[in-house]
Amino acid sequence: MDRVSMVICVLAIGFPIAGCDSQPGSVAPPTTPATATATATATATVHAPPAEPAKAGPPTTAPVGKVVPIGNAPEGVVVGTSGIAAVAVRDPNAVVLFDAATGEQRQQIPTPSAARHLSLAGPDGPVLVPLEGSDELLEMSLADGRITSTVTGVGRQPHDAAATAAGTTVVTNEGGGGVVFVRDGRVVGSLPAGPPQPGGIAAVGNYAAVADVQGNGVWVYDAATRTQVAQAPVGTKLTHAISLSGDMAAFADTDGGAVYIERIDPQVSEVARIDTPGKPYGLAYDARRHRLYITLTESNTVRIVDVANPAASRTLGDLPTIQQPNSIAVEPNSGTVLVTGSDPDGSSSLQIIGPDLLPTG
Repeated sequence: MDRVSMVICVLAIGFPIAGCDSQPGSVAPPTTPATATATATATATVHAPPAEPAKAGPPTTAPVGKVVPIGNAPEGVVVGTSGIAAVAVRDPNAVVLFDAATGEQRQQIPTPSAARHLSLAGPDGPVLVPLEGSDELLEMSLADGRITSTVTGVGRQPHDAAATAAGTTVVTNEGGGGVVFVRDGRVVGSLPAGPPQPGGIAAVGNYAAVADVQGNGVWVYDAATRTQVAQAPVGTKLTHAISLSGDMAAFADTDGGAVYIERIDPQVSEVARIDTPGKPYGLAYDARRHRLYITLTESNTVRIVDVANPAASRTLGDLPTIQQPNSIAVEPNSGTVLVTGSDPDGSSSLQIIGPDLLPTG
């Protein structure tokens, strides 16, 4: 690495940049004009710190619903059509399977390192478990916790994953930049150009839309051809992403205090901006009821938004949550909402909000 490159990497204040790492396995970015332009755009703001949730204080209002212990530092949470849910915990690192209606634990499956995000490859699984510390992607059965696939070499600090209609899973390579493509239990390609620190990802048909936590907007990949097909500035600094109905996805602009609904076709076009002050972070979507759930980490609150007509989205209300509500999921049949929280003193919990407690509009 020459002296100029070393200075650029130092200015990045410790955040990983594709091309600034000399460790074995790092991949040089492609040199095609399109990806060169994208890489230059991303590198222009890569020195800025990434978006993060607020460090929430203790709740000032009692959380609604039922609160149960679930493990240490729970974060990523998903729930399938069977009513079985999964949550990632750490120290010890594991995925806990539990009943979404009651919080009763079914089993705990140890993992080699901790996951931050979980996602579902289908309506009832398997669960996609990107392990940030061991650079692996697990597929896990919701029914019995069986590991059906272990994929290695999915980048450095794989952060999130989404299964596309093309049958390819796209993994965000947070520590190396860009994405990794996985199919039939093995890595089939990667694109190191693109977002320097990709975070959340949403599958929209064959496309995967990726949020960059350093403020470089949304990047779109075609999973069938394994190519980057679009990029657009969105918001201030995004963290989470979730697919909605049709060709739309939602992105939490954590630093900008908003959630953006964008059409991905594959070009990125804004449909709506939802005002959500207070460091919005976790996202969940109830497709049956057309409800979008957004955790506001600064105020220990979840905001419920009617997105039946995305261009005319309506906030239905806010509900008090447990401390530090970083992740949220919805049981698709009943509409029960699950929120994970972790407070600084180490106590961690799961909040279960029954459908009778939710605003109806």
